[in-house]
Amino acid sequence: MDIEEAEKHFTELVDKVEHEGVSIDLERDHKIVARLSPIDPASKKKTFAELIAFLQEKKFLGDDAEQFKRDCEAAGNEPLAEERIWD
Repeated sequence: MDIEEAEKHFTELVDKVEHEGVSIDLERDHKIVARLSPIDPASKKKTFAELIAFLQEKKFLGDDAEQFKRDCEAAGNEPLAEERIWD
């Protein structure tokens, strides 16, 4: 976002950063010169329940939501692979 435009909407931008956890790049002459970011990046983290609710609302999972939740929880208990299997 251009710095001059950001000045006009600074309060709204700060609210967006605080409540939505987003970072906003500030530009001068089409070059990023600063970034407005939340102090606590963990504020963006969601629980499995919130993820499931979001995906169900968007109809991405439908009836598979509970199985997806179990799969995610099971994956959290597995050791990480030493290398990426898709390489």
